[in-house]
Amino acid sequence: MFPQLLSLFSLSPDLRPVDLLSRVLPHNGEALSGVRMVQEGGARGVQFFSPTQALTFPSSQLFINCPLFPAEFSIVATVKVSHTRMKKNEYLFAVVKEDVDQLLLGMRFSKEKVHLIYQGSMGRERLTLFNAIQSTEKDRLDYVDDYQDLYTTSETLDIELFQIPSVGLFAAMAHRANKPGSAIYRWNHGQFQLYQNISTFKAQAWKQFTIGRKMFLAVSNSVGPADGERELSVIYRWSNKRLKFVRYQTLETHSARDWEAFHINNENGNHNIDSVVYKWNPGTKTFEVNQTISTSGAYDWEFFTVGPYHFLAVANAFDGTSTQTDSSIYIWLGGAFQLYQTIRTFGATDWEMFQIGNRVFLALANGHMLCERGPSLYTINSTIYELDMTTKMFLKFQDIVTYSAVDWEFFSVGDEHFLVVANSYDGSSYSLNSVIYRCSWYCLINNNFLIYNN
Repeated sequence: MFPQLLSLFSLSPDLRPVDLLSRVLPHNGEALSGVRMVQEGGARGVQFFSPTQALTFPSSQLFINCPLFPAEFSIVATVKVSHTRMKKNEYLFAVVKEDVDQLLLGMRFSKEKVHLIYQGSMGRERLTLFNAIQSTEKDRLDYVDDYQDLYTTSETLDIELFQIPSVGLFAAMAHRANKPGSAIYRWNHGQFQLYQNISTFKAQAWKQFTIGRKMFLAVSNSVGPADGERELSVIYRWSNKRLKFVRYQTLETHSARDWEAFHINNENGNHNIDSVVYKWNPGTKTFEVNQTISTSGAYDWEFFTVGPYHFLAVANAFDGTSTQTDSSIYIWLGGAFQLYQTIRTFGATDWEMFQIGNRVFLALANGHMLCERGPSLYTINSTIYELDMTTKMFLKFQDIVTYSAVDWEFFSVGDEHFLVVANSYDGSSYSLNSVIYRCSWYCLINNNFLIYNN
């Protein structure tokens, strides 16, 4: 059995997503009898050989402010079961009343089914969660799982994924630390490996774009090389001869947060924190100011196209008093960007548009929730929205817990689809993993994890 994730959460205000396995597994690397870490097919998990009392903990650790079990909750688990060694009554987890050893809630699996068993008013009751542990259907999307952890030299504030023809898939990481700067990774043998380091100064974002046959990569530097020196953001060009990015042009910026490059009717442009749209002048071969858009602490821009329509989404992070602001999606009409839809966000830092089949998604990275009383919240939901073709609006598809997320990126390798998030801060540490999720396909119910009422 290989549980990859086991979470429990509810609508109760004092309960947040909990990794149950982390509550019982040793944190200091010590061995635990009957338990070992394994890896298979790029996925890591925990293998159990026999039940052990060490894999228990009191429920009071979860229910601090309220002793009652939540009426509405979700349980998420990824398991691999060996059918040849299947036992009749094996539980993935159980909640037991200690004094009488009575089962209150449990998840049990058999050869073809997973059952949720709970103590109801009429005694023990059972719900079948799903009929097939594994499905080959690929027409419906439900969730993503952990695929690879990238250990970087500094806090990662942005990830930009792009393809270089005949060379491969790349990921540019924007790192806060000036030394050794930011890193560019290349996809090799099923994982990202370090390819090139570039000197940056508290880099905030990368943006890749092409003009004709030339490929460029722009970085937003938020400070100068030294105190008192000018802040310069840099555009790099890919050298086919040297097989690396070389400096092409510098632009003076002020606490730059983001670039966005896009193409409309043979016009090229990019967008920075001042909410200025620049247009490429082929005569002077430089960028010139074209249009401005009013924003509130804009942190990121995302340009994308759906059919014949062009969109530009802005992530507004702060309005001067609160991180709870409206981020906006604009549509290109009549030669200018017009407001299309607003979405309430919490310190929004990034939009990422992606398509799977004919379905269009927008992944939003929420940075943190600034509270008037008490500490700010950095462990909050980032949200994936899907374009509903009936209402012509982006509607919530799924929430994923992140830690002051600063960037989402989507990419595909063959028939598999991936999302990668850059987590930057959990309220106590900046040393966090950047996580790659893999899209999994099987029965899709309510566009989210299954929720059951007890």
